[in-house]
Amino acid sequence: MWGFLCSLLVLATGTFSIENEILYIRHGIPPAREPEIRTSPQWFRLTQRVDHFNPADNRTWQMRYIQNNAFYEEGGPMFVFIGGEWTISTGWITSGLFFDIAQMHNATLFYTEHRFYGGSYPINNLETDSLKYLSADQALADLTYFIEYQKQNTPGLQNSTVVVAGSSYAGTLATWAKLKYPHIVDIAYCSSGPLHAKADFTEYFDVVEETLRLASPTCPEVIRRAMSEAMEMLETPEGSANFSRIFRSCNPVNGSVEPDRSYFLTSLSSPFANAVQTAQPGDLVSVCERLENHTGSDVEKLANYIVPQGSCIWTYDFFKDYYSGTQIIGTNRLRQWLYQTCTEYGWYQTQAFGNTFTIDLYYQICIDLFGEVFGSSTLYTGIERTNLFYGSIEPEVTRLITCHGTGDPWYKMGLLNDLNENAITILVNGTSHSADLYSIRDSDSDELKQAKIRIMNTISAWIYEIEGEGGSTATIPVTTTTINPGIITTNVPIPTSPPTVGNEDNDNNADNFAISNAPTMAIFLSVLLILLTC
Repeated sequence: MWGFLCSLLVLATGTFSIENEILYIRHGIPPAREPEIRTSPQWFRLTQRVDHFNPADNRTWQMRYIQNNAFYEEGGPMFVFIGGEWTISTGWITSGLFFDIAQMHNATLFYTEHRFYGGSYPINNLETDSLKYLSADQALADLTYFIEYQKQNTPGLQNSTVVVAGSSYAGTLATWAKLKYPHIVDIAYCSSGPLHAKADFTEYFDVVEETLRLASPTCPEVIRRAMSEAMEMLETPEGSANFSRIFRSCNPVNGSVEPDRSYFLTSLSSPFANAVQTAQPGDLVSVCERLENHTGSDVEKLANYIVPQGSCIWTYDFFKDYYSGTQIIGTNRLRQWLYQTCTEYGWYQTQAFGNTFTIDLYYQICIDLFGEVFGSSTLYTGIERTNLFYGSIEPEVTRLITCHGTGDPWYKMGLLNDLNENAITILVNGTSHSADLYSIRDSDSDELKQAKIRIMNTISAWIYEIEGEGGSTATIPVTTTTINPGIITTNVPIPTSPPTVGNEDNDNNADNFAISNAPTMAIFLSVLLILLTC
């Protein structure tokens, strides 16, 4: 109940802060750019099973997807851009490198939405017992059935080559789809996808520091000294009060106890993690200049850099109460992603700019949000299973092309070398998360341009190779029985605008969607805050 009330309060008052997406913002797909070619993708829904692995469970749900048929010719390939832990939008199937390759081959282009994100919910709540159906296994089964259905029901797709692609976690899924379902998926393109599950991901902030140092040799040292000063401040009541003042915490800070201390320190490191992960050429020079050009002590420079970026810094208790809420409100997605990290992946970025905070913070988050059973033992069991089932960084896979940028902290958990002559890895010096996803641009470095050209040429060569062999290895017979009755066919669009979001403009700010509709509740909830403590 408290989590639900806290959620409503945040939506009504706009009290979103740096802390709102502190653990999420370091993962996900970059925003798509304005399409150069105007097309009109359509939204659809497809019936999926809640549990693909229990034949006695007949429950179903409606998965959203988008289709762009602007350049499709019957018999052309089937391109599937896989959704990850976000709300899908039309951007990546109306622009970008994958779109360009699809257009070259007269492909039909789909964008699938991941279960429990956006407007695609197998169960209409986020209770821990419901989230047991949120896993890579289930998501890959959704994708496999989606491909099978489309090949049966879209004219000319029966023998078509299937190419899947994804960014970040969705790039991980693209790789695993090719690994686990080679009879369904012919070619996979993974952009910045981590493959090795690991609990204590210290390498993340190593890359953040290294990348900032390239922009300014003194920049990470200023941050390190500031973090050290902040830790000293949090050791005493007087220092904590001063911390609250200069960093504008939403509530008074009790920095001498855990997990509060570690949680506050994550808030100071996250803006730099986000800046590095999403950087365009020249961005980090500007970031370091803004930090270093402020006057005062190092910790005051840090505060002057961070405070303008958010309304206030949350306390751990507020974070815990907010993300313990199990109602689906707007397009909130961090609770779901945290569940996935607590049960399958880890990837907890620790020790930012010194010995600041450890993985113990994340052990506590998993327990506080999902229950005592979700402690370190469950985490490590899940990680071991993920690496065992999916091969970590040594999957036995072919016709896979992977691209990472060395300026992206996630590249340390991905493929760094070719697996074989048909499983190719490209490393681009200095580029950020999924920089290869965009169309070739004049502003690209020569190395990035060459990487994009190689991706296009490699995927094209594999398509021609498969077509020369007589068609896709992922052929679905016409006689295959439809698994779920009553499925909406691909030529029937969603009759009304999709829930929460209906077009790319809304999707670009999906997490703030509900805020714009909340002012009428503000007075009521402001009074409620006086009566109740979240």
